[in-house]
Amino acid sequence: MKHTLQEWANLAEIIGNAAIIFSLVFVGLQISDSTKEMRGSTAYNATVALQTWYNEMGTNAQAATVFRKGMSDPTSLSKDEAMQFLMCVHSALLAYQNVYFVGVEGTLDSAMYKAMTATIEASVTTPGFAWYWQQRGGYFTAEFRGLVEQIIKTQPKGGAEIFN
Repeated sequence: MKHTLQEWANLAEIIGNAAIIFSLVFVGLQISDSTKEMRGSTAYNATVALQTWYNEMGTNAQAATVFRKGMSDPTSLSKDEAMQFLMCVHSALLAYQNVYFVGVEGTLDSAMYKAMTATIEASVTTPGFAWYWQQRGGYFTAEFRGLVEQIIKTQPKGGAEIFN
C-alpha cells in the first residue's frame, strides 16, 4: 500500500505534535524537581543561620551570660554588654525575618516555618526583648514587625524559664 505525500505530511504532523507534548511534560517535570531543590536549599539556609546563632549561644559562656542577663534584666548590663546583647538579638531576628518571608511566600515548608517561628514566642515577652524591640524594632519590615507585635500581644508575660 503506497501512501500519498499528504498522508506522509499528516503523519509527520502527528509525530511533531506528540514530540512537542512530550517535551512540555519533560520541562514540567524538570521545573517540579527544581522547585523541590530550591525549597530544600531555602530550608537549609534558613535553619543554618539560626543553628549558627544557637551554637554561638550554647558554646560561648560569655555570650550566653550576657544574653540571659539581657533577657531578664537589660538595665543590669554594662554599656559593652548592652551593645553585645542588642547585636546578638538583632542577628537572630534578622534570621527570623528571613524565615518569615520565605515561609509566607511558600518557599519554606509550612511545618518548618511554624516550628521556627514558634521559637520567637519564648523570648518576645521578656523584659530584655521589650527593651531591644523599643530600640531596634523599626529596623525590620512592617510585615515582620506585625508578626512580632501580634506574638507579643498573645503570649503570656515572662518568656521561657531559661531567661529568668
